[in-house]
Amino acid sequence: MIILEAFKDLTLMKNILHRELPQSINVLGGLHHILRNNVFQLKMCVDSWPTFSTAICYHQNQIGSSFVELPSKYSIFSKNQDTLRSLLSDDKLVKWKNGIEFGVSNHHSEIVREIASLRGLHVEEDGGYHSYINYSPEKLDMPDRKTSTLATSTLNESHAELVVQQLPYGGSEEINRVKAYIQHLPNCCVVDEKGHPVSWLLTDELNEMRMAYTQPKYRRKGHFRDMMHTLIRQRISEGLPVYCHMHKDNAAAIGFANKAGFTRGEETTFMFLSASEK
Repeated sequence: MIILEAFKDLTLMKNILHRELPQSINVLGGLHHILRNNVFQLKMCVDSWPTFSTAICYHQNQIGSSFVELPSKYSIFSKNQDTLRSLLSDDKLVKWKNGIEFGVSNHHSEIVREIASLRGLHVEEDGGYHSYINYSPEKLDMPDRKTSTLATSTLNESHAELVVQQLPYGGSEEINRVKAYIQHLPNCCVVDEKGHPVSWLLTDELNEMRMAYTQPKYRRKGHFRDMMHTLIRQRISEGLPVYCHMHKDNAAAIGFANKAGFTRGEETTFMFLSASEK
């Protein structure tokens, strides 16, 4: 296990991961965060260096001046299941316990299940998602003109509960996570005449656009398009492909992404570990 820390090594790895798109997108997104300011204290682990077959970008439970405790989160890129299994089995890297989250390609999910089972942990899975990537966001197929009649703004921490209410999962950990995303990372929202958010889009520490939601009465009015355009313009200068994950059954969002020049990438499973029931 090797933790990359030197700027020259991380920069070299960025170039390598760009050549491995779309499979590397989550790890590449985390690496961009490390190279910019690393507010979320991410680390990058590889099986060997300067060549490698597996890379894991992660943060473990953290408590600091800017954070309450957040769940450990691991994002994986691997071309070799043996090296992936070896890294995940290293207890110095993965603190196998309740609350860990993984984002893995479908063909690596069995390894996570296998190791979790050996450590007495239950795995809940959220599957059916594909990454959607725009490799040249500066050529994004979206009009420059604003289509929404409402004002575009940004969320503040007081809006975290509103965001979490629309997620399929919740709890105090999600409130903490959303507050951290709002405080430290780019987001965008559309507000009504009273200044209340009616549509929003956040980004996370892996530079993914996520947690998008529009209240029913405000849908089909161009709000989501305007938010996407605003956030994407902010990120063009960073040299990172713009991406998100969409469920295979979300036909409206997929249709929007296709029209906007996004390309479908790998199918991804999100895995959440909890104590096994006895």
